[in-house]
Amino acid sequence: MTTEEWAGEDILTEALAEIVKKCDELQIDLLLIGAFAVRAYAQRRRLTTDLDFVAPRAAQSGLATAFKALGYQYSSHTRFQGVQAVKHVGGARVQVDVAIDTILDQNTGRACPIPVESFRQKTKVTIMPLQGGSGVEAYALPLADLLLSKLVPSREQDAADVVALVLGSLPTDTIIQFKGRARDAGLMDFVNERLGQLVSLSDRALQEMMRGHTGGQLTKQEIGRLRRGLRELRISPRTNMI
Repeated sequence: MTTEEWAGEDILTEALAEIVKKCDELQIDLLLIGAFAVRAYAQRRRLTTDLDFVAPRAAQSGLATAFKALGYQYSSHTRFQGVQAVKHVGGARVQVDVAIDTILDQNTGRACPIPVESFRQKTKVTIMPLQGGSGVEAYALPLADLLLSKLVPSREQDAADVVALVLGSLPTDTIIQFKGRARDAGLMDFVNERLGQLVSLSDRALQEMMRGHTGGQLTKQEIGRLRRGLRELRISPRTNMI
């Protein structure tokens, strides 16, 4: 019996380009989430073994058509209340998970709903491979929603993504939108708690986490900027303003 091999970076990048092209042809809203989406907004990137997206409920029938046309085995009933598409390329497994309307943390069951306007705001971004080379154009979840979705899970890899996003660029309007999204989703207290946990991590713990997931080190200046950025994201119950 052989262990199934997950697709590598090159195969995933090719699969992403293929999926984006087909969804464009069929006018299907499909937004990247997960590690590939983080690459659209941050320079620090981590390895991943699958592709993660979110789509509106109205897109489900179109998704089935698109993935079957691309040769994927398609399932609309998965444990994370979304859809899944799988195919094998050169003996490697290409897995695509698509959340529908809501990004659900499988470990806690906590949900991060994606509002309709997030799909309307979609813009194409360039996703760069880890080893360099030509990027792939795709639609990614807007930064405010992506940041919120990364604070909901308790996994260390998501915390590393939060660090990468905060050390990227968080414009004032993005921060305001993030706070509004968290408030509307009833996640304000939980998000404030998660932000506090990240702020309280020691310098050593932050370094170990980022080294383990991105292979990089943080400078003292970056750690200071990170802690200030995390505190700036804390949400007041009284106002949307910072």
